[in-house]
Amino acid sequence: MAKVKIGFSGLSVPEQIERARSIVTKMTGNASYTTPSPALAVVTAAVNALETAYNLSRNRDTEKVAAMVLRRKEMLFQINQEGAYVQEASEGDAEKILSSGFSIVGTKTVHPDIAGEVHNVQLNDGSNSGKVRVDFDKASDAVIYVIEASKFADFSGDEELLKGVTTKTHKEISGLTVGTKYWVRVFGLGKEEVGPYSEPVSIIVR
Repeated sequence: MAKVKIGFSGLSVPEQIERARSIVTKMTGNASYTTPSPALAVVTAAVNALETAYNLSRNRDTEKVAAMVLRRKEMLFQINQEGAYVQEASEGDAEKILSSGFSIVGTKTVHPDIAGEVHNVQLNDGSNSGKVRVDFDKASDAVIYVIEASKFADFSGDEELLKGVTTKTHKEISGLTVGTKYWVRVFGLGKEEVGPYSEPVSIIVR
């Protein structure tokens, strides 16, 4: 039985956008895939959002780069979900899988430039009220770090999680509500791939 290969690792952002659109095109009206999940319109929306964020990030502003990486992460999530659907709907038929625009798993692929997990996140009072200093260990292959904060331990219920972007292993984040408990997590961005989230830690903002 053939298996779907997502095949996005190692591609540049423009190449990922082009490949995702090719998949949407090949699945549109494809008799083997009558009920795509997620819907192809959802995938297209994620691709368009990534393209917009990518164009805005080309001046290399760190905040815009971080936003672009998050949009890429969201698009890849949709693509992975679509790949799972194709695997099930095709019943492992190689010809059907290829007709969807996805590839077939062959030899094992090495994925370079993936940021490692961020460890040892520590939180302390910041320089002023409503601020928190975040320190953490360096992650392998990470070139930028993204810091997220939420009032919820599972990071649900907050629309704005992004609190800071840094190339260093520390950052003071602001705009937090005094007297409120926040959970903080950090992840690194490699040259090509996003690393996993750190273990979340909490602090009551002073």
